[in-house]
Amino acid sequence: MAETIGQIIGFVAMAIIVFSYQQKSHKNILTFQMVSGLLFTVHFLLIGAYTGCVSNLIGALRSLIYANRGKNKFTDFKLWPVIFSVIFTASGIMTWDNIFSVFPIVAMVMSSVVLWIDSPKINRVFSMPTSACWLIYNVPNRSFSGVATEIFVLTSIVIGMLRLDRKKK
Repeated sequence: MAETIGQIIGFVAMAIIVFSYQQKSHKNILTFQMVSGLLFTVHFLLIGAYTGCVSNLIGALRSLIYANRGKNKFTDFKLWPVIFSVIFTASGIMTWDNIFSVFPIVAMVMSSVVLWIDSPKINRVFSMPTSACWLIYNVPNRSFSGVATEIFVLTSIVIGMLRLDRKKK
């Protein structure tokens, strides 16, 4: 029963993250990703994929901090990408299950750098490899909503790039 509830929660998180890539502002992208990350935290907990669970929880905190850059010295601290990269690596080691556990770690380290850059266009382009890493992790962990999410995210990124990033003629 917990796995079924986890999958349902994952599909709700999927809808939110797909919608995030259609946002024009960096802050809105991060806000939607924070909410999605919290839901994916519960999803991965319920299906027993703990590296994914902890990565999403830390990722939600990262999104909150990144979305509030420019408001105070704490959120403007230039070493946040490095700090989060170290935290993601350490948490991945502590929750290591098998070789597939490396993929969320790589994805979250990459996205810690990419999402710090206040450019929705760059965020969309460099979110593609992070999405691929999550796709690889989701398959053996039987995260059906996670697999669907990454397929939709990759599609949404391409649509967002075509709709928002290409030069108008």
